Amino acid sequence: MNQSEIKSYLKRQIDDNNLVVGVAVGNGRSAKQAYEGGADIILALNAGRYRMSGLPSIASFLPSSNSNELVFDFGSHEITPRIKDIPIVFGACAQDYNYTHETLIDLAIKKGFTGINNFPTVSLIDGQYREYLEENGEGFIEEVKLMEKAVQKGLFTIAFAVTLEEAIQMAKINVDVLCLHFGWTYSSKSKDSHDVEVLVQKTKFIFDEVLKINKNIIPMIYGGTLISDYTTMTKFFEETKVKGYIGGSVFEIFPVENSIKEATQQFKGISHIMKLEEENRSLKKKLLMRDSVKDILGESEEIKNLITTINKTAEYDSNVLVYGESGSGKDLVVKAIHYNSARAAQPFIKLNLSSMPAENVVKELFGYEKEGQIYQGKFELANGGTLFLDNIHEMDLDIQRKITSIIQDEKFNRVNGNEEIPIDVRIIGTTTENINDLVEKGLFRKDLYYLLNILTIKVPSLRSHKEDIPLYVETFLNRLNEKNKRHVTVSDDVMYAFMQYDWPGNKRELKNVLERGFVLCENEVIELSCLPYGFGEYVPPNVTSNYIKKSVDIIEKEMILTELKKYNWNRTRVAEKLKLSRRTLYNKIKKYNLFKENEKK
Repeated sequence: MNQSEIKSYLKRQIDDNNLVVGVAVGNGRSAKQAYEGGADIILALNAGRYRMSGLPSIASFLPSSNSNELVFDFGSHEITPRIKDIPIVFGACAQDYNYTHETLIDLAIKKGFTGINNFPTVSLIDGQYREYLEENGEGFIEEVKLMEKAVQKGLFTIAFAVTLEEAIQMAKINVDVLCLHFGWTYSSKSKDSHDVEVLVQKTKFIFDEVLKINKNIIPMIYGGTLISDYTTMTKFFEETKVKGYIGGSVFEIFPVENSIKEATQQFKGISHIMKLEEENRSLKKKLLMRDSVKDILGESEEIKNLITTINKTAEYDSNVLVYGESGSGKDLVVKAIHYNSARAAQPFIKLNLSSMPAENVVKELFGYEKEGQIYQGKFELANGGTLFLDNIHEMDLDIQRKITSIIQDEKFNRVNGNEEIPIDVRIIGTTTENINDLVEKGLFRKDLYYLLNILTIKVPSLRSHKEDIPLYVETFLNRLNEKNKRHVTVSDDVMYAFMQYDWPGNKRELKNVLERGFVLCENEVIELSCLPYGFGEYVPPNVTSNYIKKSVDIIEKEMILTELKKYNWNRTRVAEKLKLSRRTLYNKIKKYNLFKENEKK
């Protein structure tokens, strides 16, 4: 495998949310077991040979003169002949006077290694001995020079580093993998939560800085037994940028009957467990959103009919157009359709087209490619799920043409991209305009209108179901009270005014007015003086203050008037709808003076 193939292979693992696992070995048998267990990278290190020989582990960290000869010997005779389709990395001692860096690299390639790594590394040495090595030109800078030459030679490179300074040096020379080495000193510690937290924060800080320098580098960790348990590993992968793990002794001492193969399989399995747990959490969260239809509040016939329509629409996979005035709750309707559909566990992606320049809309929708980098657009992100296009009537005609083509062909290209990307997306558009009128004026493409208008849902304005206002007031106030730990109510006059007002801004306006009153009110009661100017005009001087006793009458009056208008004043049908006798209905019409103009009373 060459460098490009290795990087592509590792990228696929990462894109599939798989943990990249590297195993450091000292003989062919261990390499074969690690390979069969699913290892992504094999590292031939002198440390592995020392462990197999039963020598003290500290010896493996020292840059001895025969280190490279040792790795060349067992690596070329036992490992490279057996393993062909994953990278085999040569652990190189950069301080070996027997070889120039160029010769060392060339020999590694000749003996079948596909990558190089700076191990043993002086990073793990401190005190006077480290100072001596640095002063005599045998320090970390030699490892940086070796790795830089390997990068220039086109060899796959894994750099070990311990400090931020070392990590930055390696990032600047564009190594492929940067492995933060926690070292043998950490591995001997207990798995104390404080120790783990310190390492997690160190890892996060270093990789955040490194990725600013080289965004393509693959962050990995090497940590001994400290991070051999699932809980600790999960913490690293959830809270830092880490994409993989490299281990040596941990695979040999892992409690699975001393099998490197099983240990490797278990480590590879961690990523799948993490992925399943994340998918499970995501699915639970999304399925909880299935109850979002409950956020569409109301006991009126208009709201009951709306919920019935939403549930029916969710059963099918057709594109939908949701029409309604600003503030009427179109967003809630769209979410309810998605989260009650078969696509509920798939992405729900929104793009608000209001006042957005056409050039930005194109990039947002279709994504683009620039200098080898891919930026996914909303269509790609929504693949398999639902794309919510808010204020679709503001879309440019040329973009309308492109979307029409995508819906028909089920594929698209990114801006500046040549690859055709297959797409499976349900589109739900919302609008405050009559799209049919825009079609006649030439402002909206007829073919796109037909493709989107397969199912249409009209969201009722608040003034058409005023009987729901007391419920909305109660619900919105409860949320404000709970959030702010208060017990605010509204006065009778305020509720009366709310019932008389026509609410051109619909439920959004009602929420805003209530929130204003909530902030300004005293003595935990929202009075007319707390509302925007003009609401007092809706309360006649002779209205009694005991509005609560009359609230049922007001709601009943609004409900009867709504039904009379709906059925063109046909009292028989209204009585049937409200489950009243004709006599009872007539008495209520007389009580509330709900006669049609010029009708005999």
